[in-house]
Amino acid sequence: MYDLAVIVPVRRGSSRIAEKCLLPFGNQNTLIEWKLAQLCKVIEPHRIYLSSEDEEFLELADQFGVSRHRRARHLAIDHIAPFRDVITGIVRDIPHTHIAWSTVVCPLMAPQEYCDAFRAYHEKVICGDKDSLLGVNLMKEYFWSRDGALNYEATRNHTISQDLPDWFKVTNSIYMAPRQQVLAREYFVGDDPVLQSLSKLAGVDIDYIEDYRIAQALYAVYAEDGLDALTPSTQIDWNSHDPDLPVAI
Repeated sequence: MYDLAVIVPVRRGSSRIAEKCLLPFGNQNTLIEWKLAQLCKVIEPHRIYLSSEDEEFLELADQFGVSRHRRARHLAIDHIAPFRDVITGIVRDIPHTHIAWSTVVCPLMAPQEYCDAFRAYHEKVICGDKDSLLGVNLMKEYFWSRDGALNYEATRNHTISQDLPDWFKVTNSIYMAPRQQVLAREYFVGDDPVLQSLSKLAGVDIDYIEDYRIAQALYAVYAEDGLDALTPSTQIDWNSHDPDLPVAI
């Protein structure tokens, strides 16, 4: 299997929801613990890096045996540093060839979706011609800017939703790219990414308190559908040295 690290970035400050990362979710005390528990179903704990400037947050890593990454404080406070500096300031400390960036604010991306994304990255980036992977939702909806309709004619020539062009929403659930490329571009997506289609649940991003309440309500769907489970035949053996194909456990 390829050399992958999963970065879980968290910080103490939050401009819209105070202490957002410490909100309870599912059967865990915090969103941080929920995300770490999900990822530990898919990849070896030592390949998961909880990145934070805050000691209380970093102590949560020990419960799951995941790696700690102590982020420089100026990369975590009030968006002082440009986001490119946050990305490179973290990634340059992570000693792995490939990087996945996974946020705690998208709690409903299921373990199976992570596993599928890791396999798609191997197939289409490492063994294919794509340069990165981006988690998306296909949006067959009508969009406007202040200048007018963007993806259809708001006239008698109205387009039914099924015939709208394919537009994709970035879910903020997962980004993947080679480490050296991330450092060179100062960003975690390349020019020609795999558009990894995710469930609508995976696209729920907690930004405002309403988003959190929606995510909590949708957790009932997540639990009812058994989405926290991983299909055994799809599990990846990260200790395999076969360079060509992921091996199921």
